[in-house]
Amino acid sequence: MTRECRRHPSSSLLRLIVSIATAVAAAAVSAPALAQGSDWRVVDNPYQEDIEYILGTAYPPQIEVEGVRWRSFEIEAPDSALLIDGEDAEIGVVLEFENRRTKSARILVILLLEDADGNPLDRIEAKQFKLAGGRLKERTETATLPAANVKAVRRVYVFFEVTN
Repeated sequence: MTRECRRHPSSSLLRLIVSIATAVAAAAVSAPALAQGSDWRVVDNPYQEDIEYILGTAYPPQIEVEGVRWRSFEIEAPDSALLIDGEDAEIGVVLEFENRRTKSARILVILLLEDADGNPLDRIEAKQFKLAGGRLKERTETATLPAANVKAVRRVYVFFEVTN
């Protein structure tokens, strides 16, 4: 003897409620991610901007040039108390990019270090490099600069260019 199983009319309603609740929960979880994605500025190539900067802090440009996002940069330097005028200081520059294109891109970054009034102190030109399509890359460059210039940095004029 077989038994016929009948669906209760309320089970369809219950499935509908569950699927609506799931959709609402998914939208609530993805809303912050969508908000973060909208923080990116699409700018002309090459990108140039003068910014206030404190050595040793990560700065998020949050810009996109021709499908390549510049996520952050940080200039790492010894504590200013350890820097002696007349001597050189070795600094590191950490750059992070994301290529959202399918094809590779060549990246060029130049950082012009400035004092608080915007007067030029020194220049750091990162060696141009290739970033494959769909990749995230962190690159570290080093430079040796006069300690007095490093201590005086308060602004950075950034230049970012993307070529094929």
